[in-house]
Amino acid sequence: MTTVSSPVRRWPVCLLALAWLAGGLGTALAAQAPCGKLCGSWALVEAESSDVAAVIADAVAGYKEEKIRTVRHRSADLAVMAQAELEESLGPLRMRPQRDDLHKQLTQQLVIPEHLRVSLAETIVVVDEQRGSPRRFEAGEPYSRVDSIGTAKITIRRQPDELLVSEDYGRSRSNRELYKVAPKGNRLVVTRTIERPGLKTLSVRSVYAPDVAAP
Repeated sequence: MTTVSSPVRRWPVCLLALAWLAGGLGTALAAQAPCGKLCGSWALVEAESSDVAAVIADAVAGYKEEKIRTVRHRSADLAVMAQAELEESLGPLRMRPQRDDLHKQLTQQLVIPEHLRVSLAETIVVVDEQRGSPRRFEAGEPYSRVDSIGTAKITIRRQPDELLVSEDYGRSRSNRELYKVAPKGNRLVVTRTIERPGLKTLSVRSVYAPDVAAP
């Protein structure tokens, strides 16, 4: 007797194979998302952008500095007294910057470039602010970086017309940059958001139009 396999029984296997292929293809496409309308040369439109100096001044005006408490050490132990005098001579240990220092830090961090050139090098988005070395962003697994603020966990997410860069230092300290092309494609909106202890969330919006003068 000749056994004829039923085509119906093969459908589950075929469907599983197609699902597996589709999943692998989806992952590959996500890793190699096109640059879309994000890529190109952009020029700042000041009239549509935030007044950075005013935003910083408003945020710093409501900044809550640390309350430094002085603890009086009383002990008959000469070694303890000597240590207490040494600590007092060094001054209080501050975990937050003072108001003037914070204003200076924010001013340096939120310098808005007048021109941007965004390009894609394989899977890396390159943002050239035409001042110093271009910045390079590649979506994937989060990684860490140590700087003057502390240790940041950096996460980069990318879509065809959007790039999100998140830097999380913990303890209510974070930086966030969102590059997003407006629906009509004639504006690139860059939103920078900063969170710090004692400071209300600060957000600066920079709007760019296609740079027709760019080579």
